[in-house]
Amino acid sequence: MIEFKSISKIFKYKNTEIKALDSVSLHIDNNEMVAIMGPSGSGKTTLLNIAGGIFKQTSGEYLFNNKTVLGNESDMAKFRSDNVGFILQHSALINNRNVLYNISLPLKYKNIEKNKIKEKVLIVTDSLGISNKLEMYPHMLSGGECQRVAIARAVITNPNIILADEPTCSLDDNNKYEVLDILKKLNKEGITIIIATHDDTVAQICDRKINIKNGKIFI
Repeated sequence: MIEFKSISKIFKYKNTEIKALDSVSLHIDNNEMVAIMGPSGSGKTTLLNIAGGIFKQTSGEYLFNNKTVLGNESDMAKFRSDNVGFILQHSALINNRNVLYNISLPLKYKNIEKNKIKEKVLIVTDSLGISNKLEMYPHMLSGGECQRVAIARAVITNPNIILADEPTCSLDDNNKYEVLDILKKLNKEGITIIIATHDDTVAQICDRKINIKNGKIFI
């Protein structure tokens, strides 16, 4: 499904170049659950952002289902919309909007009819145990509930892959294991999941782990 061929990513800041990824090659199959392991600044988030079509690599080739992911913005936007769900470190919810709005936002971008949006949200939130939270706002929820909302937002468009960037780092142990159980269930339902983490507990529930340091993959 996902293949990186000698991908590098260089960020330029004033007169300085920072190589976030250095000739990374990897392959992730359909329905795998993979942990990307490494310390802060190792390149984990950059790798996820290229896999999700947010960043374009500086060099190398990215293939998704054996097709090259093109680098122009319109193609990358369509790729994200059609294939990818994101779960971010601190849920990244819109604080002045309720749970219903936060979850339904990706569907609004896809111009889904309003009555169908509510129906889809109810199905997803019922499966995650938060259907009674739809009119609440993020500040009224616990950390674990916010991450459930973020997961609901990620899966509402039926993505092929979910990219999760340190999804449990701000949670206590109980909420962490609840979120991991949800991700494992989604994986068993057929969604490929890639988790960037530095937590061995998270890596242990995955099918395998890929180690990264200073932008390079190593065993």
